[in-house]
Amino acid sequence: MKNKKVILSVLAGIVIAGAIIAWLMLSGDKPITVKPGDGVTAQINASLKNSMVKREKDGKKLWEFTVEEVVNDKVKNTAYLKGIKGKVYRADGSFIDISADKGSAGMKSNDFFLEGNIRAVLNTGGELYADKISWNQEKELITATGHFKMHKDAYTATADSAVTTSAFKHIKLKGNAKVEKGGE
Repeated sequence: MKNKKVILSVLAGIVIAGAIIAWLMLSGDKPITVKPGDGVTAQINASLKNSMVKREKDGKKLWEFTVEEVVNDKVKNTAYLKGIKGKVYRADGSFIDISADKGSAGMKSNDFFLEGNIRAVLNTGGELYADKISWNQEKELITATGHFKMHKDAYTATADSAVTTSAFKHIKLKGNAKVEKGGE
């Protein structure tokens, strides 16, 4: 008698579980397949840790950064970067080693913006420090703001903001500007 009740209970449980599964599988609307180009665009933001971000033009590297995190914002078409270390390659073959706390780069642009503890060292000589910089790839111009300091040859320049070429050859200083021979 006990075995019969156990067997009936197990069979009843299987029938109920089967009915629930069938109800879940057969109820609801049929899935719709959407083809790309039917007016549907993806608005997904992606975050990657310990990645490399780089730009090339005509097969030539413009810049490459190793980052602790990159978040791609599809709506703003911008990549937000954290923990940046990398190189910016110049047209003459020289390069700038650069590091910063954070920054951003347009996904369709070769320009970028960095901020926080920026250090840029040109391999042919010169160092630049600032709170924020923006890089114009086409003109190879760096616009720096906040505690700007640059060492080049025997000179040290400080200012609130500055615009310089990527070779650190020409510089425009603004606000509390000072140029000294020697010093660090």
